[in-house]
Amino acid sequence: MGSEGMTNLALSFLLPDPLTNPTPIPLRDVAGVPVEDQMKVLRQYFPRSYEELLGYGYMMIFEADILYLTPKQTIWLFDSIRLGGLGAVNDRSIMSMASAVAGPWVDSVLSDAFPNDADAVLLLKSWCGFNIMVRYAINTNPMVPPIYSPYIGLEGTEFAWTPDGARICVTIPKEGAVVTTYEIGSFGLGEPGSLPDPRFKAPGWVPHSMFWEYGNGTTWTHSERINEYWNTLYNPYGPDMILAEMLFSIGRELPDDVLLMHKLRSRFWEYRSSTSITLSFLEFIDVFGADTTSISTRMADASRKTKEATEAYLQEEYQGSLNMMEEAIEEMEGLRAEAMRLKDQALAWVYLVEWLVVSGTFLLAGFTLWTLMVRRRLYRVVPATRMTVR
Repeated sequence: MGSEGMTNLALSFLLPDPLTNPTPIPLRDVAGVPVEDQMKVLRQYFPRSYEELLGYGYMMIFEADILYLTPKQTIWLFDSIRLGGLGAVNDRSIMSMASAVAGPWVDSVLSDAFPNDADAVLLLKSWCGFNIMVRYAINTNPMVPPIYSPYIGLEGTEFAWTPDGARICVTIPKEGAVVTTYEIGSFGLGEPGSLPDPRFKAPGWVPHSMFWEYGNGTTWTHSERINEYWNTLYNPYGPDMILAEMLFSIGRELPDDVLLMHKLRSRFWEYRSSTSITLSFLEFIDVFGADTTSISTRMADASRKTKEATEAYLQEEYQGSLNMMEEAIEEMEGLRAEAMRLKDQALAWVYLVEWLVVSGTFLLAGFTLWTLMVRRRLYRVVPATRMTVR
C-alpha cells in the first residue's frame, strides 16, 4: 500500500519470485485523479473483511497517506499484526517529509505496531531531508538473526553516497527494536537499538532498517524509500534483502546460500522478460500470416519446465530449481531467435511490396515527366490568331 511509484517498484521486486503473490493498493494522492476515484479504487482492492485480510502474510506500507484508510480498515490492519501475526514494513521513518502525511501516521494506532518511535521523531522537527554523504553498514553483532549479515562483503550492500535530493531521514528505535543496518553520517544523534553493532559510535550512527516483535507479528521500519538503498542501480542484492525481511517476518527459514538465491531469482526474472518479448514477436508476425504453431507448442513445453522449477523452489530444492530454470531460459532464447527469423521472413514480403510500389511509382512518374516535358511527343503548338481590323 502506498504511493504509485513505490508500490510499482515493490511489485517489480516481488512478482518474479514464486513465493510472493502481491496485491497493490493505492494509498497516496495520484496526480490528476480525483480523491473520490482514489477512494473507489481503495475500496475495490482493499480486503472486504478482516478474515480476508488474514489470508495475506505480509504488508508493505510505502510512502502512504494513512488518511485514506477508514477507521475500520486501520483497526483491521493493526489487529492483523498484533493478533493475526502478519508481518509488515513501513518506510521513510514516518512516511513522509511532509507533516500533513507524517502527523496522521504518528497519530494513528497503526504506527504503534512498528519499531520506529514516530512520536519522538516528529518532535525533532527536522527528521527528513538531510542532503549529506552517508555510508551504510550492516550490523555485525552475532546475536542479530542472519537476515542481512550473509550479504556483508557483497558488492553494493555497504556503499556510500550523497543523494541528489532531500531523501535521508532518521529513525529512533523503540525499546526492544533490533537495528539490522545503520546510516553513518554527520547526524546530530546516534541510536544503537537493541543488540548494537560493536563498532557503534554516537553521534553519527542512526538506524537505517530495524525490526521488533509486536504481539504475534514482526514488523520493520526503513528510514528510506525502497528506491534508494535497495535500488538495484546501487545495490544489486536490494530485492533479495527485502525478501529476506519478509521471510524472517512470516517465520520461513532463511536460505544459507544467498548468492544461489540471487542467481535463481534473476533466472525467474529473465524467463519472464524473455517470454514477454517472444510473445510480442509472435503476436506481431501472426498479423502477417506467419505460422507460429511450432514456436507456441515449444513455449508451452518451456512453461511446463518452469512450473516444475517453481515447485522445486517452493520445496526449497534451490539447486534443482536453478538447473531447470537455466534449461528453460536457454530454450526460450532459442525460441526468441526463431521468432526473430520468422519476423524477418514475414516482413520480407512487406518490404518487397513496398519496394515495388515505390519503384513503380518512381518509374511511372519519371516516364510521364520524360514523355511530356523532354520528348514532348504529345506536345502540339497552339496556332496564333490575328484580329482583322475593317
